[in-house]
Amino acid sequence: MADEQTLDAMLGKLASHDVRALPDDFMHGVWQRAGQLGEIAERRRRMALFAGLFVVGLGAGAGTIGWPGYYGPPQKAEDSLTGSEQLSPSALLRVGR
Repeated sequence: MADEQTLDAMLGKLASHDVRALPDDFMHGVWQRAGQLGEIAERRRRMALFAGLFVVGLGAGAGTIGWPGYYGPPQKAEDSLTGSEQLSPSALLRVGR
């Protein structure tokens, strides 16, 4: 019973307060902050996508051309596509060999 009286007293105090006590630009500030939070989330999302694409691109590039210098087994000149005589058109046209 005492709790109900306390609750009624609190509700009476809240009802007596002026609703217009908030500044006029309060809702503008709320929406501005919501927009800032949205921009931060969008920036994080873009950075995560960029980092993912960078890692995938770097891995694909390293897998395509091989690691430079001492990171992988040494390649011979005849193993590369540019130095291979087996892929030249003249080698492919020789049927007798």
